[in-house]
Amino acid sequence: MPVEIRSPEGFEALLSRLSSIEECRVKIGYRRKETEEGTRRIKVLKVKARTPRRLYTIVFEDIDKGIEFAKKIKDKCGEIRVLDAELEDKI
Repeated sequence: MPVEIRSPEGFEALLSRLSSIEECRVKIGYRRKETEEGTRRIKVLKVKARTPRRLYTIVFEDIDKGIEFAKKIKDKCGEIRVLDAELEDKI
């Protein structure tokens, strides 16, 4: 079952509490956002942590903050896989 975590501090606490993290993935995705003109798609950065039971996800609308967060949790994840070519040199 997928679970979305809203705060970076909560995601870090979850990573330190869990011992069975298989891998973390970093990818660029899109999310719909309501504006006055209607809905539009915005680019977001998703960091996902896979365990045997669940997939934990945190979404960053500010991509630079997401990249810094991914660098910070690098030691807590067993392996970080970057799924987008434009992010490979940044993480």
